[in-house]
Formats: sequence, C-alpha cells, structure tokens
Amino acid sequence: MSTTTGPQHDGRLRRAVDLRVLRPVEPAAAGGHFAWAVSAAHLWILGGLFLDGWFHINRGDSESFFTPWHAVLYSGVAATVAVHLWEANRSGGTRPGYAASLAGGVVVLLAGVVDGAWHTALGVEADLEALLSPPHLLLITAGTLVFAGPLRAALRAGDVGAGGLPTAVSAAFVVTGLGFFTQYANPFTHLYPVAGYAFDGTTAPSELREVAGVSGVVVWAVMIGAAVALLRARTVLVTGSLAVSVAVPTLFMTTQRGTYAFVPAILLAAVFSELVGRRTSPALAALTATAALATGWVLTLAATEDVAWSAELLGGSIGSAAAAGYLVGWLVQSGGRSPGPA
Repeated sequence: MSTTTGPQHDGRLRRAVDLRVLRPVEPAAAGGHFAWAVSAAHLWILGGLFLDGWFHINRGDSESFFTPWHAVLYSGVAATVAVHLWEANRSGGTRPGYAASLAGGVVVLLAGVVDGAWHTALGVEADLEALLSPPHLLLITAGTLVFAGPLRAALRAGDVGAGGLPTAVSAAFVVTGLGFFTQYANPFTHLYPVAGYAFDGTTAPSELREVAGVSGVVVWAVMIGAAVALLRARTVLVTGSLAVSVAVPTLFMTTQRGTYAFVPAILLAAVFSELVGRRTSPALAALTATAALATGWVLTLAATEDVAWSAELLGGSIGSAAAAGYLVGWLVQSGGRSPGPA
C-alpha cells in the first residue's frame, strides 16, 4: 500500500479545491442562511467604509492607511470571502450569481495592498481626491460586485423571480457603496441650498452651489430609482423590500456629516414608497420613491435651516428627482417582467 505525498499531491489537492469552488451547484434560497450570512458580512464592510469616511471628514489630522477603520473594512472583506468559501465547501460549489462576489472580494483584498502602497508613496488623500483616487475607484468597482451577490442571484432566477429580503438589502448596499463614492454630490451629505453653505470650508458662488445641489438630487434619484424599479420589475417582493432600498442607503449617507435631521423624512418616504410602490408599475414605483425622498429633503431643510434657494429651485429639485426616477424606472421596466408581490 502506498500513499502519495509531496508537491505532486499538494498540487492535485489545490486543483481539486479550485474545481470545487468553480463548480456550479443549485441556487441558494433567496432568504436562506447563506444569503443572510453574506448580507451580514457586507454590512461589516460598509461599517468599516463609513467609519473610515467619517474619520477622513472629521479627523483628517490623524489620517493614516493603518487605522482601525481600515482594519474593520478589510476584515469584513476577508469575512465575505470566507463565507463564500465555506458555502462552496459545504455545498460542493459556488451558488449561481455569487461567483462574481467571490472574485470581487479577492480583488478588493488585492486592491487594498495597492492602496497601501499608493498611500505610502504619495500620502493619504483628503476630500474629493480621496474619493477619486485610482485605488479607491478600483475598490468600489470590485466592492459593487461583492455587494450585488444576492441581487444577482435573484435576477439569474429568470422567470422564477426569487424573493427574499437579502435581495433588497443587496440592492440597497450597492447603492450605498456608490453613494459613498459620490457623496460630494449627495443632497443628504452636502446642504447646498443653505445660505452661505461651505463645501469643505470653502464657500462657493451661489450659482455653483445651485448647480451642484440640483445635480446631486438627480444623481441620487437615479440610484434610488434604479434600485426600486429593479426590485419591483425583476423580483418577487417580500414585505419591506422597497422600504429597505430607499431607507438604508440614504440613512447611511446622513452619518458622514451628521445630517440626522433628515432621518424622520427618510423613514416616512421609505414607508410611503413601500405602500405605494408595491401596487404600481416599476416606473411609477421609482417615481414615487424619488419624489417622496426629495419632498422630505426639501421640507426638512425648510424646517431646520436658513434656505437660500427660491421656491422654483426647491420645487424643481423635487420635479427633477421624480423625472429622473421615472425615466430610469421606465428603462428598467422596459427590459424586465413584473411578477408582483409574493
């Protein structure tokens, strides 16, 4: 009797593990343990990302690549990869829709090494430069693949239209990550309508603040509207799906500059979007969500701040958000079927 040891045996073992990871298996339940475990790991990542962002904004004098917040971020990515590998080992392969998430997690870890080398060579960026540096753009590109796992799995179900709250959480997390890297134009982080508002300590001309403010409303409406319409058109909705896709990303954005006065309006818009959106077409669901969110934004500003914008600009922001939401919703609706609530 002989046993095979040494490099040849190790090579065969690695190939066997690789093949197991790459082998397609049965789809995971949309609301099952794996989907929730992945969602929890994704929340871990976003927690680190937004903690890091808060310290970039509020404690810039102590910035370094080697921070506790980067440790939270990258340990969350490692946990995500571990969850995928654990599931692949348990089930004998990769669940449909999750292969890109596993690959994205590996890329994020590698991009972290690149980011560390970048900071060592060029220093730590601040403000807009931090959001637009090439390593960080690589991080969010790969990170979007990671966050989209449960949503991608539901969309791959085709006519079955898998349902499950992790599907909505996945869509919300995709928007949250994109929102973090476009927060310079987000209406819930930068209050451009407020009289004398200063962007990172610099007061821009009023015309520039108006352009930036309205543009931010439109950009956010496109993101939120796309998530709402996609969930409404291509998945079987479970209770809370549309509310999650509206509330979660927007609430995350309020943490960066302490704009918590918007929280009641965000929650009301989320509930309204849930109640109305489930009974309308994807395009109208997106319009409802974006109009409600923009209306809450305007009313909160009017109640809590010294608003310099005219009624035309404020009303036009609501109209622009509604139009952007409807148009992106119509595009999604034109390419997908609406199976309706579960």
